Amino acid sequence: MSKQMSEHEAFELEKLDIERLVAQGYRICSVREHLEGAHVTWAHPDLPEENVEQHVGTASGRKWFSHILIRQLQEQRSA
Repeated sequence: MSKQMSEHEAFELEKLDIERLVAQGYRICSVREHLEGAHVTWAHPDLPEENVEQHVGTASGRKWFSHILIRQLQEQRSA
């Protein structure tokens, strides 16, 4: 029997994935919310053909990418 991952462990993995994409220069280009979480599409400004799809299932993970999205929008406004 496999051990179930705790909500916190799942969030930590999602957060690491989000932070890795941000560190690589990806930006959120779309979000599709649904009952099981959200699908986030990431795009890289230097790689227009390459989008990354990410499923975020935890409430904390959704809050985390929302924080990243707000930061991106603030940067766009100040540019």
